[in-house]
Amino acid sequence: MRRGEMPVLYEATGDGYVPGEDVALAVVIRHSSADGHGHVRHLIEERELATGGEVLLFGRISGTAHVVGDLG
Repeated sequence: MRRGEMPVLYEATGDGYVPGEDVALAVVIRHSSADGHGHVRHLIEERELATGGEVLLFGRISGTAHVVGDLG
């Protein structure tokens, strides 16, 4: 990516998490917390994901897991 160029982002979302719990995104590149309704939203930069890739969302407390595919 050239300097000043905006990154391309993909979104991975899931429901069913405990409000406020940490939800991992695997390949784990970051964590974020579920909102007051148990919903989490991650943004993934194109450079972080292989074409057609999949990511795993995993709730650290609930054990809730979602595979989000066809990204990139």
